[in-house]
Formats: sequence, C-alpha cells, structure tokens
Amino acid sequence: MKKQLVTALAALVIAPAMSATSVDLGYKAYTSDTKSDNGGAYDQPFVKLTHFNKADWGTLLAYVKLENPGEVKEAQHGADGKLTVKSLFIIDKQISDTSYNLWGQNFLVSNRTVMEDNLYLGVTTNRKYGDLFINAGIGLNYSVAHFDPTGENFDGISGYAAVINASYPFSAMGLKHSLSVNYEGQIDRDEDHMSTLGYDSYGHQLITTLKTSMTESFYTKLHMTHFDSWGSAPNDGIEYGVAVGFTF
Repeated sequence: MKKQLVTALAALVIAPAMSATSVDLGYKAYTSDTKSDNGGAYDQPFVKLTHFNKADWGTLLAYVKLENPGEVKEAQHGADGKLTVKSLFIIDKQISDTSYNLWGQNFLVSNRTVMEDNLYLGVTTNRKYGDLFINAGIGLNYSVAHFDPTGENFDGISGYAAVINASYPFSAMGLKHSLSVNYEGQIDRDEDHMSTLGYDSYGHQLITTLKTSMTESFYTKLHMTHFDSWGSAPNDGIEYGVAVGFTF
C-alpha cells in the first residue's frame, strides 16, 4: 500500500509549471440497495489532492484520493474500516494542430482486500459548442487485478475503454458554477478479469458533479455517481457526496 501511494503522489510532482492544484475534503455515501449488493460500499470521509495543467502540447490531470483516511470510520455491520487509495493520471497530447489527442490514462484503486489498475491507451477529441466543452475517446484497456479473499489475479489486455467528459460553466444567484458529466466504460473485458473481480463483460461509471465557486479559491461540490460492474464493485449502485475545496 505504501509503495502504491508513493507512486501515485510522485505522478503529481512531475507535472510542469503553470498549473492549478486543489484539495477537497468530503464525505460520500451509498444508497441502501447499493450497500446490500456490494460488500465494499461504505459511507466514509475522503480527502483528494488534484492537479491540472493546460499547455501548448495538451493537458494533464492527476489526483490522489484517500477514502477513510486514518481508518477513522468503521465499515458497515460493525467491521473494521479500511483505507482505500485511488489515483488517476490522464494525459491528452495534442496531435499537431488538430482537435485530436494521443490519450493515456491510468486509474488505480487499492486497499487490503482488493486492487485494480487500468491503463488506457488510445485517441481522444476535443469539441466546443458555445460554452459546452466535450472530450471523448476510445482505446485499449490493460488491467491488473487482485482479490485477496480468493487469491485470484489478472494481468493483461482486457477489451476496450471509452470516455465522454462534458463540462458547462454558468452563473446563477451571483455565483459561478460548473456542471460536469463524466462517463467511463469498459467493453469486452477478458474472462479472467471478469472472474477475478466478479465483473460483467461491460461496466461503466457515470459521474455528475456541480461545483460552485464561493470565492476565487474556495468552492463546494455535490456529486452523484451511477456505476455498474465497476471500481471493484461487481454490481450496480449509486454513490453521492458533498465536498469543500481550496485551490492554490
């Protein structure tokens, strides 16, 4: 776990200058049906460190998220809580002067029960319609997974990945807001990948986030996520949460 956390944090340090960094402090929860269907779905606090950079060559986004930091929250059914580390690293390298990018993305989720790491390599495109910005792409998925209770492992190419990211800024009630919708799906997964984590051939997550800027550096966030066969959770469910954040 320590090695994985150091690796994820190092990804943030190598980012170039002219960047924005933020910290979110929040709490996430799940519907009762979600917790019944997915044994690892726990209501818990989180802290998230995010870095974003936009340059002439393209964009970089990276974050490290600690869920239940310090294991301060017990799990459901009176069980001990556990720390989960999640990290995301996305690079979109613009292809010449076109609206297309070479795309690389890595997402890791890890705790003492389960680990999954997905690496996407493909192509994305950027489109803008007025104030609406859309980034969409498709690529190959290379996955590494381990489930401790069964000892099962997977390491190899596991189908394809697709993403659609949309954001729309607007003003209301004297405040600046941003509404974002982020879809991520995996298609035609490898059977051994599916067996290791109890997945279906297709899985996805759809995140809707409303960010409200209270000042230049302070903001709030509300989010709701629908997922199915995703993030080491074998069944579908709904996650929702709230956070406050600071940009520096």
